[in-house]
Amino acid sequence: MNAAIIAIGSEMLGPTRVDTNSLKITSALEDFGVAVSRKSVVGDRLDDLVDEIRHCVARADIIVTTGGLGPTEDDLTREALAKAFNLKRELDSSIVERIEKRFAARGWKMPEVNKRQAMVFVGQTTLRNDRGTAPGFFLTSKEKNIWVFPGVPHELEWMLETYFMPWLQQKVGTAKR
Repeated sequence: MNAAIIAIGSEMLGPTRVDTNSLKITSALEDFGVAVSRKSVVGDRLDDLVDEIRHCVARADIIVTTGGLGPTEDDLTREALAKAFNLKRELDSSIVERIEKRFAARGWKMPEVNKRQAMVFVGQTTLRNDRGTAPGFFLTSKEKNIWVFPGVPHELEWMLETYFMPWLQQKVGTAKR
């Protein structure tokens, strides 16, 4: 069993950001004896993201993405996955309500743009994010396992511990380290 990691976001291609998320994901995978065969950083261009996702799915058993789940137009991970796997999306009103409550708790009104974060994949698993507004996802396609996490480090770390590592334990057994 092998894995590929895709860090998503044009900001990751510049000199001011270091991709620490891939290191955390690699550590989790290695803890369970899963080899990482590819790590990539892809900017915010839809066709580039689709190409990289398809490339990784053709070569790895587990694909983990991080980033690109925010509310802005350059956050294209959901769109890239929908295009790569021909997935349908729908608005999950329970996620909209949760995001609205997060904003209200700070005395703010949720910007309309945040509804983009409530677009989920029909027939796939949505992962609740208790540390932020963007949910993650667990997708399957042709016996491949695709994990989609936000790029905010403390959100990613929580989701790795809550969802990914228990899944690895179930899938491959006891941690090797």
